Amino acid sequence: MLYEQLLQMDVKFVGFWPTTGYTFSSLKPLTTGGSQFVGLALDETNQFEQTDERIEQWCMQILNEI
Repeated sequence: MLYEQLLQMDVKFVGFWPTTGYTFSSLKPLTTGGSQFVGLALDETNQFEQTDERIEQWCMQILNEI
């Protein structure tokens, strides 16, 4: 995965997103520790009503991280 390759290059990552409130089975979109998504995760099928709020929160988070 691209995240794992960049991790070895001492890259500064921003935009990790908590896994709380999601139901999923694949570990691929998670950080090495498995506690966060590598970027914003959107569930347009089961949680579409939360998408706009999540995008807004994620954008504010990124602005604070950079």
